[in-house]
Amino acid sequence: MGRAATGSRGAAVRRLFPANRARMGREVILLLFMLLALGLPHFLALDRYVTVDETKWLMRSGGFYTALAHLDFIRTFQREHPGVTVTWAGTAGYLWRFPGYFKIATEPTPGVTLFHHLLQDYQKQPLDLLVAGRVFVVTANVTSVALAFLVMVRLVGALAAFFAFMLVAFDPYLVGLTRLLHPDSLLSTFTFLSLISFLGYLTLGRQKGYLLLSGIAAGLAWLTKSPAFFLAPFFGLMLQVEKLKEGYRESLTYNFTIRNLWRTYSPLLLWFAIATSVFVLLWPAMWVDPLGSLKRVFSLASTYASEGHDLRVFFNGNLYESGQSAWYFYPLSYLWRTTPVTLIGLGLALLAALMPGRLSISPLRLKLVLSLLLFAALFTFLISLAEKKFDRYQLPAFIPLDLVAALGWLSLVEMLQIRTRRPLLAAGLAGAIVLAQVIGVFQTAPYYLDYYNPMLGGGRKAPQVMMIGWGEGLDQAARYLNNLPEKGRAVAWYGDGCFSYFYNGTTIPLDQNFSLSDLRKNDYVVIYRDQWQRQLPNPEFLAFFERFDPIYVVKLGAIEYVRLYSMRQAPVSSSDPARGFFPHGEVLYASP
Repeated sequence: MGRAATGSRGAAVRRLFPANRARMGREVILLLFMLLALGLPHFLALDRYVTVDETKWLMRSGGFYTALAHLDFIRTFQREHPGVTVTWAGTAGYLWRFPGYFKIATEPTPGVTLFHHLLQDYQKQPLDLLVAGRVFVVTANVTSVALAFLVMVRLVGALAAFFAFMLVAFDPYLVGLTRLLHPDSLLSTFTFLSLISFLGYLTLGRQKGYLLLSGIAAGLAWLTKSPAFFLAPFFGLMLQVEKLKEGYRESLTYNFTIRNLWRTYSPLLLWFAIATSVFVLLWPAMWVDPLGSLKRVFSLASTYASEGHDLRVFFNGNLYESGQSAWYFYPLSYLWRTTPVTLIGLGLALLAALMPGRLSISPLRLKLVLSLLLFAALFTFLISLAEKKFDRYQLPAFIPLDLVAALGWLSLVEMLQIRTRRPLLAAGLAGAIVLAQVIGVFQTAPYYLDYYNPMLGGGRKAPQVMMIGWGEGLDQAARYLNNLPEKGRAVAWYGDGCFSYFYNGTTIPLDQNFSLSDLRKNDYVVIYRDQWQRQLPNPEFLAFFERFDPIYVVKLGAIEYVRLYSMRQAPVSSSDPARGFFPHGEVLYASP
């Protein structure tokens, strides 16, 4: 019996990793090139800028680490997202850069001011800790995409998979978000790994190894953010479709009996058991309060579904006071955030699927195209039902759509090769497609979030439609001030982290409750792009700064992100229209 089991395992390994040495050697080389393509834009310049939410996740990671160290498992619940994979990555960063943090933390999650004072007292830079956490996030993302690549190799072949994943590796928006200590980053790669592995299970002889990998990735995705629970009903739908197709081929009617239901859905139960085991094993809060933890997770999902953002948001030329956006937010946002290569490839894939006489596509690739498109469409529909909308929430749909686009391009490349019988010409076209995708990454590096689709007008037109800026560019304003003889006090929008991690002087966060009279004791004011897009804290406040010139402006590409003002150059006339903002008609500064 032992020999038989060993032989069975050996056969499974040979199916996943064929014994043909030449083939394996080619796949290893392509994998190494893929890792290089993924690593270059992801690992370089991780210390360049900070986005808005990362300071929160850095503190939550410290709280998670502290709770683990003190065996206070219930406090490993840091946020309802739940963001556990993010806090694990952040914890690894603390162990690397500041392993003694848990000894000095007075509470698992201190406030921002106390947190920064703690680090300052021990001569630790929050940016160093953040970068360390980012390294582990990037490592997890690159590993997930590399594993998905290996599954794709089994599905479509090594060269086709390599071409497809080169489009993924150099998707600018995807690169920008998967470098951050943030849930949407890990959610996208774990979700996709689970999806492609499940497709591998359905397509490649129902090998249990693919189901195991899919379940592990799903558990990690669930630990990251609650929208990943969508995988369960989607995979149930896929199993039912497969069963109906089998019945159709065999001219049988599917009967919804207990036996048939068990045959259809038993793989999903095994997958669910694997995912649940990972979810529980890696989240200590589930060990001590499983029902309470789950209730809090789904309560946040309900809140997002019924409530918008706390502040007004800008979209497509309109301000939404309730923080909610139009129903077409995600379709339009996707058009702006994707690349021309992906959009054209999607069109080719649809043409191949609907008109196979024009572009040929194999049944296996057609199945992949339809499955990936269905996932992206249903996931986008699901998140569109929620009132709170941000373009980054759609990230799990980006990799599937990139792969669909790649399969569309491959249909064209292979048709060209067949008709011209010139493989070098076809290879040249494939190389040109990849190069066109790469250009978007190199044009925006390392501020990849600054990428907007040039087919729609790029950075010149994007501010008329999209809410611009998530903290990028504030680092440059801080560096400019650092080079001035006097640092002084700077009031900055997104001051905590995005600006303060780079500024050597004193940072005062500018929030929506700030009035002009609050600025008298400060030297500089930093106004950010999305602030004047959203008219925050109020239109009168912003109108005041339009009356004099900034001392420094930060532009990324075609977009102006930051205006830096010196308060000693502010208007001082008592007849100034903004006089009403000052008590008793006081002025900001007397003339020097």
